[in-house]
Amino acid sequence: MSATKTPSRPVSALAFHGVTLVFFAGCAAWLVRESRGLGGRPGMMGLGVAVAAGGLALLALGALVGLLRGGRLAALQSRAEMGTYALVLAALGVLALVGLRLLGAEGRPALATFCLGLSAWLVGVGLHAVPALFLAPDGFIDSLGRRTPFARLEWFSLQKDKGELPRVLFQAGHGTRLLLDARLASADADAVRAALLRAGLASRPRGR
Repeated sequence: MSATKTPSRPVSALAFHGVTLVFFAGCAAWLVRESRGLGGRPGMMGLGVAVAAGGLALLALGALVGLLRGGRLAALQSRAEMGTYALVLAALGVLALVGLRLLGAEGRPALATFCLGLSAWLVGVGLHAVPALFLAPDGFIDSLGRRTPFARLEWFSLQKDKGELPRVLFQAGHGTRLLLDARLASADADAVRAALLRAGLASRPRGR
């Protein structure tokens, strides 16, 4: 396993969030227009979904800013837990079915497009099709642009997963607070350990 990771611009994550920003911003505007034409309770529900689309657009904007400010980053291969995969896949199925049904219903193309787009967004974020964690010179940045600097951390733990796939359970925090929790590919464990030891963190389990 290599103890170094070559940093680069997170092009795939930036492209994903750029498309997400444009898509959900457009969806929000389209949903508002559609809601005005519907009126009544369906219109109010459409406005609520438009607010949700606007929130996702703002989330994508924040992720873009955070990742751009991070500069050159080393992408870490991480995977969600099996339970998370099951929940995301179930949500994908529901959203896809609702979206396809709405496509056949007259007057609701905006809502249908939002549902199908949300299912694609879940693939990127929930199933980690886009790298979920990056190693920066001064800390970690997740796929939504949230930064966790080394200065906020006090300890870390890297333990081999007991599953069939070669994964390493990575946790880091301060005192009893857990600030980072990820399942990394074994190939990235040494790079993470080396960066944390250079930052002066202690390797120990949570709460000790």
